[in-house]
Parts: sequence; structure tokens; C-alpha cells
Amino acid sequence: MTIKVTNAPTNTELLSFLQSELPSNYKSKLFGLGDKSIIVQKPTFLGVQLTVRENEISILASPPSYGGGLLSGLAMTELAIVILPIFWLTGASPSRFRKLEKEVASLLKENYN
Repeated sequence: MTIKVTNAPTNTELLSFLQSELPSNYKSKLFGLGDKSIIVQKPTFLGVQLTVRENEISILASPPSYGGGLLSGLAMTELAIVILPIFWLTGASPSRFRKLEKEVASLLKENYN
């Protein structure tokens, strides 16, 4: 999901905004080489990655930790029979990823449009 913005914030500005506006059960941190992205994490396996470009903010569903990323990668192999139920039990279903994307997107649209 991509949000068009008129005045794109820096990553540090966006991070401090998210930390102040999101509920306390959400965690936000800079991520990637050179801190080019922001990860917003709700429970352990559910998160979104935010990337700020010139006039847009890109929001992508993403496992918020290295362990979650490893498990999601293994879920695409034969181990899916074992791993997918773990994701469903922890609440990391595709619909919950989309719901989190929309929640963060609406917050950003209110403030940066």
C-alpha cells in the first residue's frame, strides 16, 4: 500500500510520530542498513514495514523480527504443515496483516495529507 504525501517526513520524525500516536502495545523501530525503513510491530509475528520516499510512504506487511521472517520463509517449504498452524494460532493471518496496514495507513493519511 502506498500513501501519497505532500510533505514527506524523515524517518526519525515518522518514528517519533508513530511512537507517540500508536497504542502502547505497538512497538516501532528503525530497521535495515542505514535505518532506511521503520518496522511497526503489534504482536510477535505481526508487523508492517514503512519506507519513506520523495512524495510517498510505502506500507508493506512484514514479519517484524528475524525469527518471524525465518518462520515465514520456512512456511513456503514442506514445513508449512507444521509452521502455518503456529502463525494462525499467534494471530498472524493475512487478514490481520491487511488490517494492521490499513490502521497505520489511516493514521498517516490523517497527519501527512
